[in-house]
Formats: sequence, C-alpha cells, structure tokens
Amino acid sequence: MDQPGRNAVNDESIAKKRLMVRPTHRHLGSAIRLAAFAGVSTLLLSGCGNGEDEHAKQVEADKAATSDSALIKQGLYMAQASDCAACHTTEDGEDYAGGLTFETPVGEIFSTNITPDTEHGIGNYTLEEYTRVLREGEAADGHNLYPAMPFPSYARLTDDDIKALYAWNMHDVEPSSTPNRESEIPFPLNMRWPMGLWEEIFSPLEPWQDTADKSADWNRGAYLVQGPGHCGSCHTERGLAFQEKALTGDEEGYLGGAMIEGWRAFNLTPDIKDGLGSWSEQDIVTYLSTGNLKGKAQAGGPMADVITHSMRHMTDEDLNAMAVYLKSLPALNGKGEQGEAVNDDDRKAEAAKSSEKQADDKGSQDTPQVATRFNQGAPADDVLLLRGQPLDKRPDDEDLIGQLTEATPGVRLYLGHCAMCHGADGAGTQDGYYPSLFHNSVTGSVYPDNLAQAILNGVQRENNGHSVFMPAFDTSLTDDELINLMDYLENRFGEGHQAKTLATPDTRRQQLSDKLEDWRGE
Repeated sequence: MDQPGRNAVNDESIAKKRLMVRPTHRHLGSAIRLAAFAGVSTLLLSGCGNGEDEHAKQVEADKAATSDSALIKQGLYMAQASDCAACHTTEDGEDYAGGLTFETPVGEIFSTNITPDTEHGIGNYTLEEYTRVLREGEAADGHNLYPAMPFPSYARLTDDDIKALYAWNMHDVEPSSTPNRESEIPFPLNMRWPMGLWEEIFSPLEPWQDTADKSADWNRGAYLVQGPGHCGSCHTERGLAFQEKALTGDEEGYLGGAMIEGWRAFNLTPDIKDGLGSWSEQDIVTYLSTGNLKGKAQAGGPMADVITHSMRHMTDEDLNAMAVYLKSLPALNGKGEQGEAVNDDDRKAEAAKSSEKQADDKGSQDTPQVATRFNQGAPADDVLLLRGQPLDKRPDDEDLIGQLTEATPGVRLYLGHCAMCHGADGAGTQDGYYPSLFHNSVTGSVYPDNLAQAILNGVQRENNGHSVFMPAFDTSLTDDELINLMDYLENRFGEGHQAKTLATPDTRRQQLSDKLEDWRGE
C-alpha cells in the first residue's frame, strides 16, 4: 500500500487546523461585532435615558418655580378669562378631563385631558412645552392640534400669564386618569402634519405688546378680547380652511358675527343697526357679568357657557376695558361692510336731543330712528282675546277672526308653552329673570337660529347668586308646531324688523322649514 507523502500529510494537518481555527475567527468576529453593537446601543439608550432624566428634572424644576400661591391665583383668573372649563369639562365628567365633542365638516374631534395627570393629562409638560402648545398648537410629543383649540388667539398670551396658567394647571387642578379619545376623522384626513402648515399660514399673531398711543383700558381690553377671551373664535367668520378671516380689529371682518354650533354669534362691532351701537359700555359690562341685559339680550347656548365659566368671574375693570375696546372697533353692518358706529358720546348727544324734542312736544314718545334687533315688537294683545275661552272657539267679531286665522296655531302654542313664564303679553317679569320677548335680540333678529335653539334646547347658565333655566321643548314640539310657534313669535314680537327685512310670510316659513334638519341635529 502506498504511504502518503509528506506533503500530503502536511496538507491534511493544515486543513484540520484550518477547520479548527475558522470557527474561532467567526465567533471572535461575531463577538466583536456584538460587543460593538451593545456598546453603541448602550450609549444610545444611555443618551435617551439621560434625555428623559433631564426632561423629568426640568418638569420638576418648573413646577417648583411656579408653586407660589399668588401666581396660582393669577393663573386661576386667567384660566377663567380663557374659558378653559367650557371646552375641557363635560357635563358629567371630571373638571378639565376633556371629552367634549366638536362637530367638524370631516368628523368629530374631542377635547383633551388637561389635568396634571402624568399618563393621560399634561403633568409631564415643561413650562416651555406648555407655552408652545398654547401659542403654536403643538403638543409635547410633537403632534399638532386641530384649530378647535384657539391657539391663534392664545398666541397673544404674555409670558407672565402663561407662567401663571402653568402654575394653576399643575398645582390647583385635580389630576384625572380619564383617557383621551381619538378623533373620528377618517384617514387620510386625520393626519396631523398638515396642521403644522396651517399654523404657519393662519396663526400669525405674536405675544401681546401695548400700543403706545392707546389708553390703558384700550390695551387691556384689546389683550383680553384678542387673546385669552378669544372672542373671534366664535364671532368672526371662518374661511374654507376653518381659519378665522380676521384676528384683530385692523383686519376686515373682525367680530362681524358668525355661526357656531348651530347658534348665531352676533356682530360685536359698534354698528348701530346690526352690532352693539345701541349699547353703552355699561350695557356691555352688565351683559358680560350676568348674561342678561334687560330689554335687549340674554345669553344662551355657547354664550351662556362663556358667562357661566368665564365672564362672570372677571373684574368690572377688565369687563369695562373689553367694552372700551369693542366700542373702538370699525363698525360692520349685516353684510360685513362698513357700518355706522355709535359710541357713548354720540348716545348722550342723541339723548339730549330726544329730551328737548319731548319737552317741545308733550305727550309724544321718542321712537328709535334706526330699527335694530333690540327694539322690535310690542306687548301682545291678540293672545288676551283668547284668555278664558276654550281653545277651539273664536271671538264673534268677524274682522278679528280674519286677523287671527293664520296666527291661531302659534297663539295656542304660545299660551300652552310660553305664557306662564313670559306673560300673556310677552313682557316677561319686572326683574328681567323671565325676559321680555319684544325688544329682544333673538326675536328681533333676521337670523332665526338662536330662537329655534332656545326653544328646542332650552337655556341654562349660572349667574352670580342664582341659576337661569328655560326648559327644552325638543321632544314636545313637532316640526310643524315649531314652525308655527316661531312664526308667531317673530311676527308678533319682532314685527317692525320683519316687515322691513323679510320676504312674504310663506317664504319665511319655508326658510324656517329648510333649517329644521340642522336645528334638530339630524
């Protein structure tokens, strides 16, 4: 048998050694790579951990720096001025725990939990993150908020007021573990990144700085109206991108009136016919502090919430400052065009002329020269003709029968549902708790929405010292009955305005009928 050569043996030995060595090289290489990966990962995780630790330390430092009781009290006042509770507290929910539904053209969204809960709320926000979400609408995790949050207005908030709000939010609000609800806007419309572009385009305001040539009252009022009060969010029309068409009085259309949640947020400019030109500054203060200006207006719907949660808690000095600013705005008429402004000096001059006229012409009564939504109608007398009679009978006077034929369904409904509180003549009560239905902004307006909403959904608001309540008739009135009642109320208690601005009664009834679906929320 041939013996293997030396070279062959050596080759075989080398091969065996290679087989033994190669796995060692492979394991060693893997070990080196694994060690390197572990090292890098450790560094990255260590960096993340350090970042989280630094953030947590900053949160604690910011909370500690804002624990002063006076600062917290200032923050509570600013939270009330900003009306935080109205949007972030539901009827049956915990305070500021969110969950309130907002209807949008593309789906429902829900207000968020803004309690200092660290899991579901904002308890892990630094002051810097808190400032950014208020002014820019960007949450701590980087996602952008929908503009239902009035950050375009809150961009006006001063650093001091934001710091005070932070103090109140972190130290005075009870934490709630209520989880946030996801929006019901479908994909791809629910993507948040376009909201960043929206903010860049439609939220241009900077933190407030006083205007040197304006009074202290004007500056304070402008700040409160434009900033924390965010009045334009409801009272200024919005564009196709849901942006407010104007954010200050320097821009066309500011506070000229708009629709909000099925209600008409009325014109706040000093136009004599369509705005607040017939109101004095004191009238504005009275309305904002109580929600009731006898013989002119009562707050319902979203404005009742503003009174309940916000305005009634503010000082008379701040409310007066807001009135000063509102009376200084450019007047806008009902078409959004330049209107006729009237201020307190004009009103005093007109009152002096009226007094002189009445002195020269005894027995005459001064009648308003301009018809507004606040001075329409008169006490009802037709209802009195049915008092004490069965409702299926009519008076014997044929002429009177002819006048009552169309109104009879509305008269009956008024007697059955309204007269007990508002009186058979519609004059309400002397103290104004049950308001007069004539000389009333709701019945005197060409917009029927607030009248319908008040009837269907009632009115509820808190005043300083008592509650105001009107029951809802949504389930007790059919569509036809609602139209009949509204037709009567408008034409009886708003007749002066209706006669000049509305089409024929049949056309008006059709206009009301066309809105039933919106009013019923169907």
